[in-house]
Amino acid sequence: MNLTAIRFFSACILITLCMNVSAQERYRAEIGIAGGSAYYLGDANSQLFKNTTLTYGALLRYKLNPRIAFRAEWNKAKLVWTGNTVGNNVNALDICGEFNFFDLEKNEYKRESRIFSPYIFAGIGVANYSYINNSTYTPTIPFGVGMKVRLNAHWNLNAQWSNRLLMSDKLEGITLLNNPNNLNGTNFLNNDLLSTATIAISYNFWKKKCDCLRTANK
Repeated sequence: MNLTAIRFFSACILITLCMNVSAQERYRAEIGIAGGSAYYLGDANSQLFKNTTLTYGALLRYKLNPRIAFRAEWNKAKLVWTGNTVGNNVNALDICGEFNFFDLEKNEYKRESRIFSPYIFAGIGVANYSYINNSTYTPTIPFGVGMKVRLNAHWNLNAQWSNRLLMSDKLEGITLLNNPNNLNGTNFLNNDLLSTATIAISYNFWKKKCDCLRTANK
């Protein structure tokens, strides 16, 4: 058997091993559900994590590479204030870019792979809520931090603190608390902030093609 044949069969064996091990644990996207607490900062509440309520939602993440991803996230919450008796229902949709500090893709050829990674994200979004009994939509600027843990090839656990700066001071839903300090409407100090602290479970899907030959040659 000549050297060319040996190289050919070695490459075939390597590709087969890669398909059985590495490709099974490399995915382009993940989908998940989340739950936790929500609160807001504004004219009726000026303290972090005060009057927290239940929130739930869903997320979809597309991975450009092991560290950079695009994500869409939806959350629903009923915010309360004034002794937990007055509040507003809110739906928030975010489209963000995400940066992971560590590589979570499990691959026996990549020694730097981790089982956890902190991440940061920011983007644009929209919030829907009631104002004077009318449904209102307001642009938002979502941003936050989180920690992601790879449980196995398919499942992940995410802990996340998200903030959404609304381009409005009307989240309270009543005119009495709309700009009570007479600040200019374009002043960020006059805008409300919607925050959520959530735990999410997500599932990896959409397998990547095997690239073990390229990885092994590095």
